[in-house]
Amino acid sequence: MYQDLWIKGRLIKEGKRECASRYQSIYQEINKRKIKRPFTVLDIGACYGYFSFRLAEDFGAQVTMIEANSEIVNYHKANEDERVRLLNQKFSTKDLFDLSRLEQYDVVLALSILHHFKDYQAAVKAIFSLGDIIFIEPPALEETRGGYKGHRAQGIHDLLMQRSPTILTSTDNLRNLGKRPLMVFDAKDWN
Repeated sequence: MYQDLWIKGRLIKEGKRECASRYQSIYQEINKRKIKRPFTVLDIGACYGYFSFRLAEDFGAQVTMIEANSEIVNYHKANEDERVRLLNQKFSTKDLFDLSRLEQYDVVLALSILHHFKDYQAAVKAIFSLGDIIFIEPPALEETRGGYKGHRAQGIHDLLMQRSPTILTSTDNLRNLGKRPLMVFDAKDWN
């Protein structure tokens, strides 16, 4: 499993990617900002929904997960959380822009997904158009030496650093190629 599996308030199975400390950093940042509750969350590339389900449980957040993998349907049903909505499909950059014309979110999560977008510059613009507080976890710079879609790592890093992120934590990627930073941005400063 790539991501930890979280069902009804419990860790069922640990995944390959560390989730708990990343979630704790997001949790602390949200608490620090004192966002009016209940707030809304968009989780782009939710994987198994670990972050989505935890935010719904801990904050009463209304969460929309976007995930193409069909396995998430089972985890969504198992959690039985009406606060979490699933869009089980692959989203393109155009789809994200279209969604931004219909919906706005208080918090947007884009964790370890930017390298999947061929036009990551447009994807970043789309992500920033979707909400107020943006959490992004880009590839580690070292992933240029063989990470999945690693040829995009330097460009993604340079683009995000222009927006002066706050780096909350960094965690190992799966290929022992550096640490992926977890960044937070205020989108209103960049739209």
